[in-house]
Amino acid sequence: MSSKSTPDERFLIKLYQTALATGDPHAVLDYRGIAKAMGQKETAMKNIIKHLAQANFLKKVGETKVYLTDRGCALALNALESAD
Repeated sequence: MSSKSTPDERFLIKLYQTALATGDPHAVLDYRGIAKAMGQKETAMKNIIKHLAQANFLKKVGETKVYLTDRGCALALNALESAD
């Protein structure tokens, strides 16, 4: 992951990696654990999620759960490949 990546990109990548660890890149996950691991405050994370959902990179499920769309998975995978 590039040191110049945005918090949005870092969150997408972390969400992708966490979902992939469950065996399903589209798994529904609670974003709060990922935000805590990244050192992001909840308010900032809510804004990031709102913008990523508007751009169709992820979908919200309730208040605290999200999952990656196909477009979000592709972006995260692309970011991981370009970091290598």
